[in-house]
Amino acid sequence: MNVMITGGAGYIGNELVYRLSAEPSIKDILVYDNLCKGNYNLFTGLRKVPGNNVRFIQADILDSRSLRSAMEGMDIVIHLAAKVEAPFADQNAHDFEQTNHWGTAEIVYTAEEVGIGRLIYLSSQAVYGHGDIVDTEAPRVPSSFYGLSKMRGEDHVLRLMEKIPVQLVRCANVYGYSKNLRFETLVNQMVFDAHFTRRVAVHGDPGHTMTHISLYRLVEVLARMVKRDLPSDVHNLSHRAMATGELVEGLRELYPDLETIFVDQHIPLNDLTMKSSPLMENLLPGDGSLVEDLVKFRELFTF
Repeated sequence: MNVMITGGAGYIGNELVYRLSAEPSIKDILVYDNLCKGNYNLFTGLRKVPGNNVRFIQADILDSRSLRSAMEGMDIVIHLAAKVEAPFADQNAHDFEQTNHWGTAEIVYTAEEVGIGRLIYLSSQAVYGHGDIVDTEAPRVPSSFYGLSKMRGEDHVLRLMEKIPVQLVRCANVYGYSKNLRFETLVNQMVFDAHFTRRVAVHGDPGHTMTHISLYRLVEVLARMVKRDLPSDVHNLSHRAMATGELVEGLRELYPDLETIFVDQHIPLNDLTMKSSPLMENLLPGDGSLVEDLVKFRELFTF
């Protein structure tokens, strides 16, 4: 099996490469990434990919010539490449459009031309905007430039479903360790602050609730999807709904002396809780508590 991962050197792609490289049925893993964020951690360090089946092309998904050459002969393309700028998802609309909308369009056009076997597209719960326990039938009403650009990318992917098997996965907020770690996300930033400063800041209503999934679980679900013959469909993928205040309480179990600063806690924020699709529930690895996840994260700090 030949697998191409766009954004393969990024936060999620980095760990997915390690996971898939250990699969004996996968002969070729192509990491396709423009390294625009300086994601060089995949290529260095003492941690080696398990197999010798990984190669790399530095190119942009908007580069149609490079994309066509790379996608030819691929059994599965996992499209992870995206512009994600939390918490600045409501700025620089043009940048989001170029990568998340038109970049995804290029992926779809090229997939049609070269005839790949299957596409797995990682979208976001941000396409729903806000809501309580939304499923895949809920209307898409994005409330940020990021969410809007991901919705427009979805529209291209949905059209491709008529021609080849496509799995479109709307993913909850991702947290947890990667060799190419992102610290601007809520959970990761709070874990870092709690560990090294013993102080966290909560902005807005501490009861603000979103759905989340650990990076380990997301990567495992994607790996299991690769190994299954799945029909075209749209899925939601989440693991736990969590209020900001609940996260603080979990951190306080690990750091009893944790100081919490509340900023504008009277300001309400839009909640978004997303219900996982049945197939995604079946693919999720074993359950675990929030504190257990935080302990695993803490163990990977160097001091």
